[in-house]
Amino acid sequence: MIRLIYFSCAADELTMADIQQILTAARRNNPSQGIGGMLCFERRYFLQVLEGERAAVNALYLDIADDSRHQDIQILSYEEVQQPAFQQWSMGFAPSNDDFYRLLSELGQNQFNPQAMTADQALHFTLQLAQQTQIQPH
Repeated sequence: MIRLIYFSCAADELTMADIQQILTAARRNNPSQGIGGMLCFERRYFLQVLEGERAAVNALYLDIADDSRHQDIQILSYEEVQQPAFQQWSMGFAPSNDDFYRLLSELGQNQFNPQAMTADQALHFTLQLAQQTQIQPH
Protein backbone atom coordinates (compact mmCIF):
# COMPACT_ATOMS: atom_id res chain seq x y z
CA MET A 1 0.00 0.00 0.00
CA ILE A 2 1.18 3.50 -0.91
CA ARG A 3 0.60 6.85 0.80
CA LEU A 4 1.12 9.89 -1.40
CA ILE A 5 0.96 13.40 0.05
CA TYR A 6 1.02 16.40 -2.25
CA PHE A 7 0.07 20.05 -2.27
CA SER A 8 -0.84 22.41 -5.07
CA CYS A 9 -2.04 25.92 -5.71
CA ALA A 10 -5.51 26.66 -7.06
CA ALA A 11 -5.31 27.98 -10.61
CA ASP A 12 -8.29 30.27 -10.09
CA GLU A 13 -10.43 31.28 -7.16
CA LEU A 14 -12.47 28.20 -6.33
CA THR A 15 -15.88 28.19 -4.69
CA MET A 16 -17.26 25.64 -2.25
CA ALA A 17 -19.34 24.35 -5.18
CA ASP A 18 -16.09 23.59 -7.02
CA ILE A 19 -14.71 21.77 -3.97
CA GLN A 20 -17.97 19.85 -3.59
CA GLN A 21 -17.70 18.73 -7.21
CA ILE A 22 -14.19 17.41 -6.56
CA LEU A 23 -15.34 15.59 -3.42
CA THR A 24 -18.40 14.10 -5.12
CA ALA A 25 -16.28 12.66 -7.92
CA ALA A 26 -13.69 11.30 -5.46
CA ARG A 27 -16.31 9.74 -3.21
CA ARG A 28 -18.00 8.15 -6.21
CA ASN A 29 -14.81 6.81 -7.86
CA ASN A 30 -12.31 6.08 -5.08
CA PRO A 31 -14.02 3.12 -3.35
CA SER A 32 -13.97 0.97 -6.49
CA GLN A 33 -10.24 1.71 -6.82
CA GLY A 34 -9.51 0.95 -3.17
CA ILE A 35 -8.36 4.52 -2.55
CA GLY A 36 -8.88 6.51 0.61
CA GLY A 37 -7.61 9.85 1.72
CA MET A 38 -8.11 13.34 2.99
CA LEU A 39 -8.35 16.70 1.23
CA CYS A 40 -7.67 20.07 2.82
CA PHE A 41 -8.33 23.30 0.99
CA GLU A 42 -8.26 26.90 2.02
CA ARG A 43 -8.33 29.87 -0.32
CA ARG A 44 -5.34 29.06 -2.48
CA TYR A 45 -3.85 25.74 -1.49
CA PHE A 46 -4.78 22.08 -1.67
CA LEU A 47 -3.15 19.51 0.60
CA GLN A 48 -4.16 15.93 -0.09
CA VAL A 49 -3.29 12.47 1.15
CA LEU A 50 -4.04 9.49 -1.11
CA GLU A 51 -3.73 5.88 0.07
CA GLY A 52 -4.18 2.65 -1.83
CA GLU A 53 -2.47 0.16 -4.08
CA ARG A 54 0.47 1.62 -6.01
CA ALA A 55 -1.07 1.38 -9.51
CA ALA A 56 -4.37 2.94 -8.41
CA VAL A 57 -2.72 5.80 -6.51
CA ASN A 58 -0.31 6.48 -9.37
CA ALA A 59 -3.15 6.57 -11.93
CA LEU A 60 -5.24 8.88 -9.75
CA TYR A 61 -2.31 11.19 -9.11
CA LEU A 62 -1.65 11.48 -12.85
CA ASP A 63 -5.33 12.41 -13.38
CA ILE A 64 -5.10 14.96 -10.59
CA ALA A 65 -1.91 16.42 -12.06
CA ASP A 66 -3.78 17.01 -15.34
CA ASP A 67 -6.65 18.84 -13.60
CA SER A 68 -6.66 22.49 -14.71
CA ARG A 69 -8.16 23.67 -11.40
CA HIS A 70 -4.73 23.65 -9.81
CA GLN A 71 -1.06 24.12 -10.64
CA ASP A 72 2.41 23.92 -9.10
CA ILE A 73 1.83 20.39 -7.79
CA GLN A 74 4.56 19.15 -5.48
CA ILE A 75 4.82 15.74 -3.86
CA LEU A 76 5.75 15.91 -0.19
CA SER A 77 5.85 12.17 0.40
CA TYR A 78 5.46 8.91 -1.49
CA GLU A 79 5.98 5.87 0.69
CA GLU A 80 4.91 2.33 1.34
CA VAL A 81 2.78 1.87 4.44
CA GLN A 82 1.56 -1.25 6.20
CA GLN A 83 -1.76 0.20 7.35
CA PRO A 84 -3.81 3.01 5.83
CA ALA A 85 -4.48 5.97 8.10
CA PHE A 86 -7.59 7.10 6.20
CA GLN A 87 -9.23 3.76 5.42
CA GLN A 88 -12.65 4.96 6.59
CA TRP A 89 -12.58 7.91 4.18
CA SER A 90 -13.11 7.47 0.44
CA MET A 91 -12.19 11.15 0.53
CA GLY A 92 -12.50 13.11 3.73
CA PHE A 93 -12.57 16.87 3.65
CA ALA A 94 -11.34 19.28 6.29
CA PRO A 95 -12.87 22.73 5.97
CA SER A 96 -11.05 25.72 7.36
CA ASN A 97 -12.57 26.02 10.83
CA ASP A 98 -11.34 26.62 14.39
CA ASP A 99 -9.63 23.21 14.57
CA PHE A 100 -7.97 23.82 11.21
CA TYR A 101 -6.49 27.14 12.37
CA ARG A 102 -5.55 25.82 15.82
CA LEU A 103 -3.58 22.99 14.21
CA LEU A 104 -1.90 25.45 11.84
CA SER A 105 -0.91 27.56 14.82
CA GLU A 106 0.64 24.49 16.46
CA LEU A 107 2.77 24.15 13.32
CA GLY A 108 3.83 27.79 13.60
CA GLN A 109 1.66 28.99 10.72
CA ASN A 110 -0.82 31.85 10.85
CA GLN A 111 -2.19 30.99 7.40
CA PHE A 112 -2.49 27.76 5.44
CA ASN A 113 0.70 27.21 3.46
CA PRO A 114 1.40 23.50 2.92
CA GLN A 115 4.58 24.46 1.06
CA ALA A 116 6.06 25.31 4.47
CA MET A 117 5.16 21.87 5.92
CA THR A 118 7.35 18.81 6.06
CA ALA A 119 5.82 15.50 5.01
CA ASP A 120 5.48 14.50 8.69
CA GLN A 121 3.77 17.79 9.54
CA ALA A 122 1.37 17.42 6.61
CA LEU A 123 0.46 13.88 7.66
CA HIS A 124 0.02 14.92 11.30
CA PHE A 125 -2.11 17.90 10.25
CA THR A 126 -4.43 15.80 8.06
CA LEU A 127 -4.68 12.99 10.63
CA GLN A 128 -5.59 15.44 13.38
CA LEU A 129 -8.21 17.09 11.19
CA ALA A 130 -9.67 13.71 10.26
CA GLN A 131 -10.01 12.84 13.95
CA GLN A 132 -11.52 16.19 14.91
CA THR A 133 -13.82 16.92 12.02
CA GLN A 134 -17.54 16.63 12.58
CA ILE A 135 -18.12 15.56 8.98
CA GLN A 136 -19.09 11.93 8.62
CA PRO A 137 -16.59 9.67 6.85
CA HIS A 138 -17.24 9.13 3.13
